[in-house]
Amino acid sequence: MRYPVVVSGWETDTSRQREVEGLFDLSVSLAARSRGIHMSRLIEALHRWKEPLSPASLQTFLTEARKKQGAVSAKMSCAFTWFINCPAPQTGHSAWLGIQSIWQATQKMDAGISGYTLRIPVTTLCPCSRDISDYGAHSQRGWISVQIEWPSSAEIIPPREVFDKLRNAGSAAIYPLLKRPDERFVTMQAYDQPAFVEDTARNAALLLQEDLRISGFRIEVRNEESIHTHDAIAIVTSDQYSNQLVWHE
Repeated sequence: MRYPVVVSGWETDTSRQREVEGLFDLSVSLAARSRGIHMSRLIEALHRWKEPLSPASLQTFLTEARKKQGAVSAKMSCAFTWFINCPAPQTGHSAWLGIQSIWQATQKMDAGISGYTLRIPVTTLCPCSRDISDYGAHSQRGWISVQIEWPSSAEIIPPREVFDKLRNAGSAAIYPLLKRPDERFVTMQAYDQPAFVEDTARNAALLLQEDLRISGFRIEVRNEESIHTHDAIAIVTSDQYSNQLVWHE
């Protein structure tokens, strides 16, 4: 269901809050002896929620939902768009950049896992195209979808920190507003830093591995190819315990 909700915790400054339209997915476990859940109580729990929804408060929300239902376990997700004031690289002209975000959490009894998913735009320039062309090279918009989870007792990494790291994992960052000096800067930067979709996935994984607070993640990079009818996709995950990279074809 779609519902208005106040969100905080996206930025490092946790006092920064914003009311957004959230797309909620709420569920609770059903005991074998029970015929069905009280669906209205899920909506009531959401409507009565007074504190901002944040990575830190996801488990509190699920505890309340479980108690109202007498359920052993519960899970939720809330999808929304968070807007960042993003200045151009040379002129400094600013505009809003929307980042699709999802808060997600599960809880069973008193143990829980929380996390978030971000979809971050990047520019990639094809290394092969640059090498075989007499001039120019084809580039495309890429999307880094990163999912991070942590146990309820772990330190929370603000999504803004992850965004700031991964927006530079491709050939160049993407900006909502570019003047001519900015376009020149971005296109030349991309030309000097060509990257296959696999390179972008590797770069993103290595950037996350540098942060010891992150014990596990899943990254999917999708290039919307500019001269092909297909997309190019690379996926990489880290093992939650050994933090070693596992590659998928």
